[in-house]
Amino acid sequence: MDAMKSSSPTHKKKTNCFNTEPASTDSDVTYLTWLLKYPSALKSFEQIMDYAKGKRIALFLDYDGTLSPIVDNPDRAFMSNSMRAAVRNVAKVFPTAIISGRSLDKVYNFVGLTELYYAGSHGMDIMGPVRHSISDGHQDCIRSTDKQGKEVNLFQPASEFLPMIHEVYRSLVRCTQEIKGAEVENNKFCVSVHYRNVDEMHWKTIAQLVDDVLKDYPRLRLTHGRKVLEVRPVIDWDKGKAVEFLLESLGLSNSDDVLSIYVGDDRTDEDAFKVLRDGKRGCGILVSSVPKESNAFYSLRDPSEVMEFLKSLVM
Repeated sequence: MDAMKSSSPTHKKKTNCFNTEPASTDSDVTYLTWLLKYPSALKSFEQIMDYAKGKRIALFLDYDGTLSPIVDNPDRAFMSNSMRAAVRNVAKVFPTAIISGRSLDKVYNFVGLTELYYAGSHGMDIMGPVRHSISDGHQDCIRSTDKQGKEVNLFQPASEFLPMIHEVYRSLVRCTQEIKGAEVENNKFCVSVHYRNVDEMHWKTIAQLVDDVLKDYPRLRLTHGRKVLEVRPVIDWDKGKAVEFLLESLGLSNSDDVLSIYVGDDRTDEDAFKVLRDGKRGCGILVSSVPKESNAFYSLRDPSEVMEFLKSLVM
C-alpha cells in the first residue's frame, strides 16, 4: 500500500512553463530547491549542447506522461499533433526510439511514425534496425518486417512467458471486475493493473488480489508505476537493457562520440537513467512536476516542456 502511494504522487497544477513566478507555497519552495539538484533541461539547454559538441545524439523517449498526458482512460492517452510533428522532426536528425510499458503494437499505433524505433513492454518487445551482428548474437532476435514492409530485427527476450502472461491477464480481469474503476491491460509481455480511477479505500484490496494471483507464478514479479501495478517476467531485462540493445543495434555502443539522451517520467525509466549515468554515456531527463529522487541529471515539468525541448534540438 505504501509503495502504491509513493509511486502515485499528487501533482500540483502548473502555473507556467518556466516556473518564473515567485514561490507562494511550501510546495513551490520544495520544487525550486529540488530544481537545484535536477535543473530544467530547458534552462540548461546550452550546457547539454556543449556536452553534445562533436558527438552524435541518440534520443530515447518514454510515451505516457512524457509525449502524452497522463489521462484517466489509458486507451485515450493520445499525443497531440504538434508533439507528433516535434518527434518526427527530431527523428529526421537523430536516431530516435520510443521505449514504453505499453505493448509494441499499442505504442506504435499511438505514435504512428515510421521514422522511429520502438520498444514495448518495458523493452521486452523491440523493433530495431537490422544488423547481422545483433541477430546472430541474440537467440531471441529474429528477422521480420514492419507495417511498411521494411526489414527489421525483432527482439523478444521474454517470449517463453507469453502463455503465462495471458493466463495471469485473464485471472486479473476476473478477480478485479467487481472493483469500480479498475482496469487490467494486456501489454503482451507484461500485465498492467490501473487503479487511477479506483477509490483509494479499495487500493489495498487491489494490491491483495494481485498478490494472491501472483502466489502461483513465482517466475513473475510485481513492479509499481504511476497508479499502476505491473506484472512482469523475472528476467534480467528492463528499459536500461533496452537502451543498450538499441545502441548496439544502431552501431552506437562503445563509442566516445555518442551522447544518449533519455526522457521519461516513470519509475521504470530509472533503469535507463542509471545505465546512462553509470556508463557516462549521456543524460537522463526526468519529467515531473513534483520533487522525487532520480538517476536523471535534468528535469522537465510536463509534456509541453518535453515538446519545447525536442523543438530546441532541431532549431
